[in-house]
Amino acid sequence: MKRILSLLLIALLVLPLFSRAEGIDLQSYAKASLTEVFGYTNEEAEQFVFGDQEYDTLPFWHPDHPDWIYTVFIDRETGQISGTSPFETGYFLFRGENAASELIHTAYSKKWFAHWNDETREELLSLLDRENIRISTELYFARQGGDAVHGFFESLYGPELGWPEPLCQLYQTVMDDYHLTREQEPFHLPGIRETVHVQPSGSVRTLTFFEGEIPEKYQAVLSDSHLEGWQCSSGAVVTLDWNREEDQTIPKDTGTGLVAFEKDGHRQLIQLTYADNAWKIIPLGENALYQTGDYKVTYDGLHESFAIVYSLNEVKQAAFYVTPLVHPNNGETSCTINAYECLNQMTWEATWIAVASTSLPTWKREQPEPDYTVKARFPDELGLVSVELFPVEEDEAIIRNYPGLADDYVLVNGVNFRTQTNSRSRSYGELKPGTAIPVLDVVPGDPNEWIHTKIGTLEGYVASNYTSWGGQIHHMVSPQPVGKAKKEITLKRGTGWFDGSAGTFPAGTKMHIILEDGDWLYVDIPQGEMTWLMDPEGTFGYVHKNDIVQASTACQLDWMEE
Repeated sequence: MKRILSLLLIALLVLPLFSRAEGIDLQSYAKASLTEVFGYTNEEAEQFVFGDQEYDTLPFWHPDHPDWIYTVFIDRETGQISGTSPFETGYFLFRGENAASELIHTAYSKKWFAHWNDETREELLSLLDRENIRISTELYFARQGGDAVHGFFESLYGPELGWPEPLCQLYQTVMDDYHLTREQEPFHLPGIRETVHVQPSGSVRTLTFFEGEIPEKYQAVLSDSHLEGWQCSSGAVVTLDWNREEDQTIPKDTGTGLVAFEKDGHRQLIQLTYADNAWKIIPLGENALYQTGDYKVTYDGLHESFAIVYSLNEVKQAAFYVTPLVHPNNGETSCTINAYECLNQMTWEATWIAVASTSLPTWKREQPEPDYTVKARFPDELGLVSVELFPVEEDEAIIRNYPGLADDYVLVNGVNFRTQTNSRSRSYGELKPGTAIPVLDVVPGDPNEWIHTKIGTLEGYVASNYTSWGGQIHHMVSPQPVGKAKKEITLKRGTGWFDGSAGTFPAGTKMHIILEDGDWLYVDIPQGEMTWLMDPEGTFGYVHKNDIVQASTACQLDWMEE
């Protein structure tokens, strides 16, 4: 057990050390990293074997594992000394060796994995919480020691796909030492599963997964008349009940979830949100799900986001990682697409395409630049566009524009629509994010060019750095808002008393909202069915904001009363 503990401690990265490059004794720095970073005693450090220093690099290893190579090396230009570990995944986020030592020593000295139960699970989860470690969902729900060891390793080092061979060997060593096994969890687990974790602060975190049935505590909110005849397929809900005994200023209890429903060969996704001491539902619609193939809704602790996972075949799975949100400023809700992942569990070949996220998974270590990521031009808002249109190949994601957006159009991101090419000229108003505008011409400017455009009857200029033109915007901040007439409305050509009419439309008419001008909204009423992009051939004009209801998506409008 002592040998295993020692091997686990070396999983920390060698922290950078600085000194003059000349006359450096790398072996002394290697021994210092073993004792001061990895938690070894001086006697244990003396057991390590040191290779020959070549090209300012010194390799060293434990004699029991000569293929597990550590290094320290000098950057002659900067004089910096740093190193590598055979267990590096880019996921190990400890703040220092003391935190690592406490975690490893406690886990093994108490033999939690040998005596795994609800009590030991809570103790280990609390220890990870104190170190701000993202906890694997498998560890939350682990009911036997083998699952717990795997979830523990994933919590520390990230998804198994990113583990180097020494780390895989170390994991298997621990499993063998405790005589543990682990069976792959089936794709579907019908029924209701729930785990409750009391965090060190006293706050209570609850994860609830369900398939084929709805937990009693969510049945009332999901009995909405719009779901009549729809059957629950699967869902996941995460709640956090804050401990306010000592501090009454901490946030209110929160909860978010996603639930998939099916009816007559159709699927739709519903967002659950807990706010102001009540649950409410937000429709994400049929666009939010693939309409064919096996799937489930779950929560991924490593990504700290919900996941909609699809079983593509016996060994291949795809997932959309998404985050349901309640915006603190206005209480509006959204569900953001963070990234798409496709994983072959047989070959470990994988694809990662970001949308709102800017990060890479840890298994993307082969990328030459640490901040490099493939990003799809696809609306952030889940359900705004059918996920069937999502580019699932990296090459495709790089070259494809926003779905449905014509080549001579660009999207804007909350920018003033001005009458002249300078920031002091009169503005019609600020164009709503996600508005699509035609590019009539590009006019030089300082520091950015201006796009000459015409939206309905309004003609003017938009600063190019607030548009998707030239690759400026890689993802949308929010979709263009939409509205629905509460009553019969007359669309005006302007906001003045004597401005003429652009047409009269019945209650229930849907429209895209382009900009706001005092109590008036400049809108576009499409000719046919509303899509996520406004219709350039639609009817443009002004409507009083009190005469319509507004929402983020057309799907949400369908659930709202006129």
